[in-house]
Amino acid sequence: MFARSFQLDQLRKSKCDSTIKIIFGIRRSGKSTLINQYQAWLKQDGISCRQIKTIDFEQDLNFFALNITTIVNKIKKSFIKEQVNYLFLDELESLPNYQQLVRQLVKLTNVDLYITGSDHQICKLAQQFPSQLIAVRPFRFHEFIDFHHQPADFTSLYHYLNRGGFPFVQNIRDDASVRNYSEDVLNTIILKGLMQHPGLVNPNLLKHLITFLAHHPGVPINVSQAVAALQERNIQVSNKTLASYLAFVQEGFLFTACPELNLTTGTVKKTNVQYFPVDPGLRCLLTNHQGALSATNLTMLVYNELTARGFQVYSGQKGRHPVTFIATRGTKRLFFQFNFSFLNQAAYDRAINGLRHLPATAERTLIIAKPGDHAWGKDEEFATIPLLDWLVNE
Repeated sequence: MFARSFQLDQLRKSKCDSTIKIIFGIRRSGKSTLINQYQAWLKQDGISCRQIKTIDFEQDLNFFALNITTIVNKIKKSFIKEQVNYLFLDELESLPNYQQLVRQLVKLTNVDLYITGSDHQICKLAQQFPSQLIAVRPFRFHEFIDFHHQPADFTSLYHYLNRGGFPFVQNIRDDASVRNYSEDVLNTIILKGLMQHPGLVNPNLLKHLITFLAHHPGVPINVSQAVAALQERNIQVSNKTLASYLAFVQEGFLFTACPELNLTTGTVKKTNVQYFPVDPGLRCLLTNHQGALSATNLTMLVYNELTARGFQVYSGQKGRHPVTFIATRGTKRLFFQFNFSFLNQAAYDRAINGLRHLPATAERTLIIAKPGDHAWGKDEEFATIPLLDWLVNE
């Protein structure tokens, strides 16, 4: 069983620290496996099986017939007195009014509470209670090559772009079975997600929307443009309705949004948002194309890697000069320019103008996939790093 060492360390460090541990991410990304690995570590650390309680709200439907007070009493009766009880609530967002349940449980003095969820709404609990947010995503590239014991080269990168990072997929041999599994994941996300959003009732519209987004990763899109594109496919939808479905694909972790940051004013534009699929395998499924080593696909990997490293990521430009990504985390702000290759000095100069127009104190990095015919990397104003090195060295 492949260990997600970073997330396991987060759980170990936050054990019994009076916070709620919220483990969130797209379905089938490995949240339940992570919990199983952590529970095994708890037992190795001397915690008895009787102290560990797990409730799967997607499997145990008996809870849906109970009110919150009854559920709390039922949970309390299972606890061992005068010892810490480790309570795991799996897919909690499936339970109506789950916030009330959490509000009652955090009052108990003998519980260490862990929650998993596949909808971004679950993360809002962190605004109400002291919490640790622990993201679980499909495998990143460095995890993919570790799992398969492969070197960090373009052959491995090509396989990653096509197979994707969902953990279960890694043990499937043939491409047809990979596709069938990926379709099952996608349909599960759509059907279970729509069940939790009763105002959204059109799975056909949703599939057309995510297919449109998958064909245009990294392309600035506003709601009106998306509506027009769907109407060309005879899908009639209003701007307001489509905005709700765009929110849904983000809340279900299918796509993440990369808005544009105005570097002059420091404000974020509400229009011209780029959308990136959370996993390259999903893009292959939705576009029905193989994942080539293209600038579009590799830009998507850079974006996903930055978000996996805990950054809020924006696109931007300085004056008329674009900067691929601006990554912020706390008070830290980093600037990244990504290019596939440079054929000559003029192409190099055009690409890095955005970085050159930033203040000299800005932390700037040029990431390049292939050197091409140009002797790049000699500019002393900022760091230059090959893509493969950057992906495997955080």
